[in-house]
Amino acid sequence: MSKFKNLIFAVLLVLLFVEVLIVFPKKLEHDDDAKVQARIELQEKRKKELEEQGKDPKEKQSTAEQKMGGVHLVESQKGQRDWELFSESAEGSQGSGNWKLKKVRVFFYNKEKVEFTATGDEGTIDSNSKDLNIKGNVVTRSENGYVFKTPGISYSAVKRLIESPEDVYMEGPRDKTGAGMVLKGRSMQVLVDQSKMLIKEKVTATKPMNDGKRFEVVADGAEFSGKSNLARFLGSVRMNYDGMRLEGPEASFLYDKGANLLSSISVLGGVKVSDADKFATADVVNLDLLANKYVFKGKPKVIQNNDELSGEEIIFLEGGKKVKVERVRAKMENKEK
Repeated sequence: MSKFKNLIFAVLLVLLFVEVLIVFPKKLEHDDDAKVQARIELQEKRKKELEEQGKDPKEKQSTAEQKMGGVHLVESQKGQRDWELFSESAEGSQGSGNWKLKKVRVFFYNKEKVEFTATGDEGTIDSNSKDLNIKGNVVTRSENGYVFKTPGISYSAVKRLIESPEDVYMEGPRDKTGAGMVLKGRSMQVLVDQSKMLIKEKVTATKPMNDGKRFEVVADGAEFSGKSNLARFLGSVRMNYDGMRLEGPEASFLYDKGANLLSSISVLGGVKVSDADKFATADVVNLDLLANKYVFKGKPKVIQNNDELSGEEIIFLEGGKKVKVERVRAKMENKEK
């Protein structure tokens, strides 16, 4: 009986050996073949799809398109924030390094403070250089209230420069008169680090005053500060105010901080002034709008009805109704009685 049990045990042992060493490896081999075949079929299907799309099946497909919603990005330079971006969505590929944005808002920082804000319908970002482009109803705002409208802008992270080579429309900060300066130009540059805004080529501007009068200015360029309401016009400046015409290389609009009102205008570099009955020249002309007086300095000369008046300083009071001359030198035309 014992020998019979031993024989049965030996037979079972042999059958187990056959299963483990012969049958089971064959099964594994068949399973692996099925998996390999499945992979091959999948690859062939993908190859066929690429060919139908006109793409090269051999090209490495590592630049898969990605889409994201509710994007928020922050870029820093030298330990300080450069810009901060918000977008409704972003679409791009890791391989190309470029991302397309929808409904963009960007804050540009200067010494950890927001200096300028730009918004637009769409934009792009280069993930390598961190440069930005925004287009479609683009509005750029300075923190002190200047608003610039352009078709598009670009931003260079290396230069910290916002640029628009297209027409620009600007609205200045509102003041006590209720309306700010309105300006048009051919192109725009914003120097973020200097908080300075430059408008170039064929600049025209108007500034209403609270007495119903207004300034009209034409110049080659204009410069505005993001820190104050100072405005400068440069290059062949031509200005009209209350029937008076002024011409010179440079004009500065100065605001009284306490009154929040345009207080004076200074025209520099050789100025010509004319109105209905007189003509004047000087190195510098200051228009004190609050005191309603005009001061001519630096070889001032006034010619009226062929009479010439000069001195060290000529002051027109009450908007030109009265004249005060320091160290007067007069040249009167001889008239026959």
